[in-house]
This record gives sequence, structure tokens and C-alpha cells, in this order.
Amino acid sequence: MKTAYVLAIILIVSSFVLACTPPAAPAPSSETRPGTEKAVSKAAWEQKWEATLAEARREGIVRIYTLWGPAVTVPASKAFRDKYGIDLEFANVGRGSALVPKVEAETRAGLNIVDAYGFGATTLITTAKPAGLLGPIEPMLILPEVLDAKQWTGDRFPFVDKDKNVIGMLLVIQRFIVYNTDLVKPGEITTYEDLLKPQYKGKIAMGDPSLTGSPNALFGHLALTLWNQQKASDFLRRLVIDQEAVVTQEHRMVTEWVARGKYTVGLAAETASQAEFMKLGAPITLAQQKEGHFIDVAGGGLSVPKKSPHPNATAVFVNWLLTKEGQTLFAPQGYGFPSLRKDVPTEGMPPLLLPQPGEKIFTLAEEEIIGRGQLIEVARKIIAESRR
Repeated sequence: MKTAYVLAIILIVSSFVLACTPPAAPAPSSETRPGTEKAVSKAAWEQKWEATLAEARREGIVRIYTLWGPAVTVPASKAFRDKYGIDLEFANVGRGSALVPKVEAETRAGLNIVDAYGFGATTLITTAKPAGLLGPIEPMLILPEVLDAKQWTGDRFPFVDKDKNVIGMLLVIQRFIVYNTDLVKPGEITTYEDLLKPQYKGKIAMGDPSLTGSPNALFGHLALTLWNQQKASDFLRRLVIDQEAVVTQEHRMVTEWVARGKYTVGLAAETASQAEFMKLGAPITLAQQKEGHFIDVAGGGLSVPKKSPHPNATAVFVNWLLTKEGQTLFAPQGYGFPSLRKDVPTEGMPPLLLPQPGEKIFTLAEEEIIGRGQLIEVARKIIAESRR
């Protein structure tokens, strides 16, 4: 009996001690354990993204001034609406030269309409940026998939300018000479100067180098990188005067004329039209010059204004467009060119739209883009000479 009484006392005391003992502290979670700042960072971007997306859905729309065609804008609008419930409203303003007057007129009228710009890097850097139309786009970048430099060509995020106001999205290797394969044999044109041969007199169509776009890019490349301004000017003068090259401001027509056989060779055609006609099986191909080629972003430049009327929806659009999903719709499927994102597929794309092994390649620099603008007046005077 005494033993039972002692055991009962021991059990009561043990229960009291256990009840008063605080529970053991939980093991540190992966989000708070030292050395796991990455998990904390991920939670931060997720919270920012969710908050931005919630506000974006309330804003409901993004308005983009651009030169992108329906092959880009139609599927992008549908995909973005289906994914986020936000409308994309694209306004095609025509040539890049029309952008600044349009926005300045709206500003004078007290209107704040545009949320983003989709143009060539030349337009954005040489006209929109000096006019004060561009705002900071880097603070809008949220998604890790977008910010990961290793996802982009050259393992660097594709800002075109030093101020990080312009993002380049397309990998456009500039092959400026297109020819009709029924009229020109392979290997017949291997340098720019081959176009000065007698057999091409009166058989060359070219875009107007006094306008922004591929023709101005070619003139700038010759004058600022390959040769010098004097040699490039002499070359252009011989083309339009001695070779009687037809100069058109409708740069798309250069490719179409060559595809139809109206002209044998085209110079500095609209880049998107070259990819389009090649995909359709037209009898054209692009020459490979021994001087090499440079990579441009063509019409794949993206910027935002200083003040967006729909800042959250614009941030969602910018991030989405720079993901693999957005770039697949924009670049190979829409524009017909590779994306600067390395994970975007290029299957079925004509090989000449991709850099070839051992090919001499020049990367586009902001200084060259700015220099091109200074050559527009030089080109205008040469074209005027040919028409006297």
C-alpha cells in the first residue's frame, strides 16, 4: 500500500513538470536559416508581382505605340488577355519619325495616353530619347525568369543604351543584300563592292538611307565600322548614280520586287519582309559578305514613357513580353526572327537568319546608332544628286 502511494505521488509530480516545460523551439525554416537569402528574395518578388498584378487588373489596359504588325499584335493581345484579363491596345503610328510629333502633340493637349513604345532601337535612341519621351524601364522588371542574365544572348540583360531606357528583344543578323536565286548564282556576290559590277547596272533596288531603318543602318555600318564616311559615301554615290539603283522609301517593296524578279538584287530591304518571303518559299536568299555582319534588334526595341497612365498593367506587360512565352509569340512566330532570349526555339527558321559558325559578327553599339542619325543628311544629299 505504501509503495502504491509513493508511485502515485511520483506520477503526479512528473505530470506537473511536463506540463510546465516549454515546447522545444522549432528547427529554423529554409527561409530563415542562414545562407538561404535566395528563398527570402523569392518571396519578396512574389509579393511584389502579386500586388502589381492585382493593381494591373484594376487598370485593365496597356496602350502601346508601335510599328509592329498584326502578326505580332493579334496573338500577343489574345495571349495576354487570356492570361491576365488585361487588354493590349496597339496603335501603329507608321514610321518611327512620326512617334515624337505624335506624343509631343498629345502632351501639349494635356493628354497622357501611351504606356509603352515598340520601335527600332534607332528611333528610340536617336529621336525619342533626346526628346525626353523615355522613362526608366528597369524598375518594372520583376520576374526572375526575365532578370536572369544567363537566359539572354551574351549572358547579359539586353539593354541597348547605357542609361537602360531601351531593351532589345530581337537577334537580327543584318544581311543587307537579298537576291533572286533564279537570276543570281550562289557565290556570285560575296562583298558589298560586287554590287558595282557592270552586270548589276539598272538591276538593283534599295531602301532610302536618308530614312531610319535598314538602309540607314547599312550606311552607318559602312561609314562607322567597316570603312569610313568618305568611302561609304563614294560607294552610295556610285550605286545610285553609276549603277542607277532605284531608291524607294517603301522598304518592304525592295524584297517584293526581288522576289518577283523585277530587280535582280535588293539592298537594305525591310528585315521583317525578308524573313516573311523566305518562309513563304519565294526565290530569294541573303548574301554572305566576307566583310562580316552585325546583330541588330530591328523593330524589337521596347521602352516606356516617363509617366504611364497604367503603370502596373504596363509592368505586367513588360515582364510578360520578356518571358519565354512572350518572346516566342513576339520573335520567331510574330516577327520571324530569333529572340535574344536563348531559350526561345528557332526550329524551322531559315539558317541564314542565325549567325553561322566562323562568321564575323559585329555587335550593335549605342555610339553607332547615334552616329547613324548624323549620316541621314549626307545620304539625303547623295540621293538628291542622283535625281538632278
